[in-house]
Formats: sequence, structure tokens, C-alpha cells
Amino acid sequence: MPTNHKTEQVERLTRLLLLVTAAMLVLLLILTVVFFATKPSSKPIKNPDGSPDTNSGDTVTPDAPADDGVTLPLTPDAGTAYQDKIIFVGDSLTAHLINRGVLTGGTATEQVWRCENNMMNLNSEVTAAKIIFPGTGEKMTVAEAAARAKPEIMIITLGTDWGVSYLSEAEFKDCYAGLIRAIQKASPKTKIILQSIFPVTAGCVNLDNGKIDTANKWVKAIAAENGCRYLDTQSILKDDKNCLKENYCNSSDGIHMGKEAYVAILEYIRTHAITD
Repeated sequence: MPTNHKTEQVERLTRLLLLVTAAMLVLLLILTVVFFATKPSSKPIKNPDGSPDTNSGDTVTPDAPADDGVTLPLTPDAGTAYQDKIIFVGDSLTAHLINRGVLTGGTATEQVWRCENNMMNLNSEVTAAKIIFPGTGEKMTVAEAAARAKPEIMIITLGTDWGVSYLSEAEFKDCYAGLIRAIQKASPKTKIILQSIFPVTAGCVNLDNGKIDTANKWVKAIAAENGCRYLDTQSILKDDKNCLKENYCNSSDGIHMGKEAYVAILEYIRTHAITD
């Protein structure tokens, strides 16, 4: 075979090899692009309101709760033994723990400290407001009751009556902090938890969930500034429109709740137990 003919064959084979190699590289590039384009995102998939989209086909990775040292995080259920250690102080929504019969002792429970009319207004007189001391019926301030009973844990829930609607941020914080300091002075070892103000239904005309959300930021700040913990219970009472779930409400005012809501609240309290 002539040399020139052999040279031409080698050149043709070389060109063919180069074309095949180039084609394989292009195919590899296309497959790589397709792979990364269709790979599920590791980021949480969320709805427009920021909540995880549980209806999507991809795996949802929930956001880890922020450990801010104030908000009580999720814990194993601490059980009835933990719940029974708690003294509940607050406005009418706290007082209804009694007639809903959800605590140990039912409607005869002595875990709730309430005013005679069930209304503990968060105002300049809250520290002097008199509660009915369970068991004796004596009227005394919360601090006086704390000095006598020395409760291990106290959950305070204030703001629905008066506070949200009428107080400025400075007034709200000043009134709330004054009550806390009085309790701490009377019973230094009592662990104080400030519970979020509960939401109201969309049809409520007396309170606004936007104002409640703002006030709950104040409650959390008060807890941080006074060595207390914050309990974000309102988060499990809301629907996807930032309002109290309709099935939790049992009153025309859109504020007061039924037994189902209180069962959920107590479960939240037990699964966000204070451990320090």
C-alpha cells in the first residue's frame, strides 16, 4: 500500500476519534446539567406564608427552631407530674382553665390564681390586683400569694384584658415587669414563664391579631430582660390566616376558647417544659 494512502487512513481515523470524543464530552455535559436541574433541593419548600409545603412531592426539611435562650424549645412530654407543679396566673383566658376542667382536680383545681371577676387587667394596678387564694378564699396580691405558696413554676398570661388594646409599648413593658419583679422578690426560686397572648378569630371586633403579634414581641422581650422564659403557645392555636382556629373558639366575641383549645395549650406546655 502506498505511503500516502496509509497517511490518509490514519488522518481519517484520528478525525473520527476526535469527533467521537467530542460527542461523548457533550453528552456527559448534557447529562450533568439534567442531573443537577432535577435534583431535589435541600432547602425547605415553603408556602407563600412561610410555612413548610407538606403537599409538594419533595422532601420537606423543617427549619430548626432558633435557640435564643428565652423561648422554651420542644422537649419530650414532661407529663402530668410537671403540669401539676405549675401555678397559672392571668386574665379571663387563664381563669377559664378552671371551668374547662382540664387540670388535675377538674373545676376544683387550686392551680389557678384569678381575680374575683376573672379579669386581671394588665395596667398600672396589676401588681396591686387581688387574687382569690385557693383553699382559703383570702384576697391577696399575686406577690403575697407567691410568698406564701412558693410555687416551683408559675405561668403568667396577660394582655388580652386591657393590655393589647390600650397600652403603649413602654406602658405595657413597665406594668408587666413591675408584676414580675414583685413576684421574684416574694419568691426568688419560682421559675416564671411568660406565655404568649392568645390569638383571636378573624371575626373578632375587639382585638386585632396584628396588635397581638406585636405585643407578643414585647412579652418575649420582657421575659429576656427579667430572667424569665417565653412560651410561644399562640403558634399552635392559629390557622393559616394568622387567626385563632374557629374550632377552638366557643364564644361570639372571637376571644374565649373551649376545652379542645385548653387541652392543646396544656400539651404544648408539657412538650415545651422548663428544664433549667
